[in-house]
Amino acid sequence: MSIRTACALLLLFAAATPVAAQEAVYVIRHGEKELSGDEPALTPEGRDRAAGWARMLRHSGLDAVITSDALRTRETGAIIAEALDLRASAWPATDMAGLVDMLEFDHEDDRVLVVAHAETIPGILARLGVLDEISVDQTEFANLFVVTGPGSDNPVFLRLFMP
Repeated sequence: MSIRTACALLLLFAAATPVAAQEAVYVIRHGEKELSGDEPALTPEGRDRAAGWARMLRHSGLDAVITSDALRTRETGAIIAEALDLRASAWPATDMAGLVDMLEFDHEDDRVLVVAHAETIPGILARLGVLDEISVDQTEFANLFVVTGPGSDNPVFLRLFMP
């Protein structure tokens, strides 16, 4: 993504002021993970991807990083949060309704990054008011989903890809 494109996107997000909802929710999938074990950790490529997300999001004005409770999402979120001088917190991956309630009530004026899973991202986006049918393949790690004005009558939805 060029600097010009990134600046245009940031201006778009700044201009899209929600009516009665938080400012924006950014959603990514955790970085590449080990292929074995019940609780796989990130691979070196996954850690590199998380560092890339941190570089890409450094001027987005994030206020919080929320991850699922899985090791790979917590590792991804921790790398990003540390680089952006934020604190990451974990939420049970199976409690999407609770996650969205927390976003609405605890982060109502914030820009929040949610680090989730291929299986949970579509449900999270739907609960934020995205009407598009979303799917994330198990081989995809470069999606950045942005919802401005989540929970409002007209949320703005963007699907971007890490270069």
